[in-house]
Amino acid sequence: MSGAAPTPPPRPWSGAADRLLTEVLLGCPRMRRHDFRQQLVAAMGRSAATPGIDADITEHGRPSTHVRHLVEAVAARTDPRVALESLCDALRTLAPDDAALPWLDLTTLLLTRDPEPHTGELLSVVAELLHLPAFPGLHRHVPGNTAGLRDLSGEESLPALLGRLADRRGPDVLGPLTGFLRALGADPRVTRHAELPALRRFVDAFGGPAPAAAARVRLIIQIRLDEETPEHAGDTRYRLRLSYYRQPIAGGPFERADRLPVIASLTRSELAATGAAALVHWPALRREIRGKAVRIEFLLPRSMLGHAAELWSSGATGRPIGQHHPVVVRSLERYTDPFVNFEAWHARWQQLGSLVTGDGRADPLDRIGWPPLDPARVADLPDWLAARPALACLGLDVPYDQLHADVRYAVDDAMYLDGMPGLLWRRVAGDADVLVEALRDHRPARLADLPDTVHRYRRKLRAHTGDPRHDVTLLWEDPDCVDPDQDSPFPGMAG
Repeated sequence: MSGAAPTPPPRPWSGAADRLLTEVLLGCPRMRRHDFRQQLVAAMGRSAATPGIDADITEHGRPSTHVRHLVEAVAARTDPRVALESLCDALRTLAPDDAALPWLDLTTLLLTRDPEPHTGELLSVVAELLHLPAFPGLHRHVPGNTAGLRDLSGEESLPALLGRLADRRGPDVLGPLTGFLRALGADPRVTRHAELPALRRFVDAFGGPAPAAAARVRLIIQIRLDEETPEHAGDTRYRLRLSYYRQPIAGGPFERADRLPVIASLTRSELAATGAAALVHWPALRREIRGKAVRIEFLLPRSMLGHAAELWSSGATGRPIGQHHPVVVRSLERYTDPFVNFEAWHARWQQLGSLVTGDGRADPLDRIGWPPLDPARVADLPDWLAARPALACLGLDVPYDQLHADVRYAVDDAMYLDGMPGLLWRRVAGDADVLVEALRDHRPARLADLPDTVHRYRRKLRAHTGDPRHDVTLLWEDPDCVDPDQDSPFPGMAG
């Protein structure tokens, strides 16, 4: 009687995991080279963890087929988890800086840790996230006070963050991970790129109800002015729009709360009085603003960046809004142009939270850069900025609207191309040290505190309100506070 055919060993993971591993490995550019794959297989064969595995891997000229054979050979080993870790070690030795490695480490972690009933669902989420661009600042989506994750630098990649969240132990293993995935799935940068159905299914199944909104939020009031008539045509007309948003105090993406359905058309001479009245008499905003931290942002065309926005009246008291709340200006062109380099903008924005300068000095105002503004040297500005990748705020010793045309164009380039999020200037040309010393009196802890510092400066100098020798403009552009739908029809408007 013939013996029964041997039973094949049970697969250590699903075919979907095989496909994900293959896709992750093919994300390594070197894996497209036949000689590199040969080196990788040979290194695994020499490893004490997987001796002779190279003989089990069928070689093939097509990268996808060769890598699939490699993954199948790993899964067929007596201890496939050890074989998978051997693969990671070999790839790390041969390509230590490859961007695919963090994704391979994450996938390996999910496949080799103690049995976990949700591994399959998490692998589906990883397969969805694998092709997202490398968005900066994702660490802010990690739920606050998550044990073991209070030391994040902000430089962690998405797979590194997922790995740290997935490799936790304790009674609430999934809580911080699902909280992070919920916030990630609501990030406007992510939602514009992908729908992520597997992520949403995971959050719905294992995340419980959505957490209540954080008690401490900042109200972002945006006052937008679009030119309706040319600047040189006398009393220019502007289209006024008003919106407000909520943003966590710690920063990050904001959400629209409401916008005024009335769009006003005002001349420049009418702005401060009539525009302020529209703001003050908006009932929903009047109710919302009480008891909240507030920042007021004026979205202005280039020709208006010198506008004394902080002098608009606040209402019945007749005091300027800049004495009640921080008031900043923004470049309307950068706000509305979807082709502006977002990565450079966000990367420099992240530098505002640093507590020390590059050379270890702790005074954040030393981190404001004062470039040469001589038209004869304007061609040097790109190199000057490239040598300062951590610079996030430019100081101008000549007001923006008084700059030579060539210099102003170069300063605009610093915003649009180099991602500079902050500009600071007085409304009359003068010694920069005078302004810096006046701001230093208010002791900002970080450069990110500059809107509040300028606000305190304005309150202290309120007796000189309207004197351009003391008036300061702060251009402050949070890339997370951009509403791509601000131009869409308002409720009740005809399409």
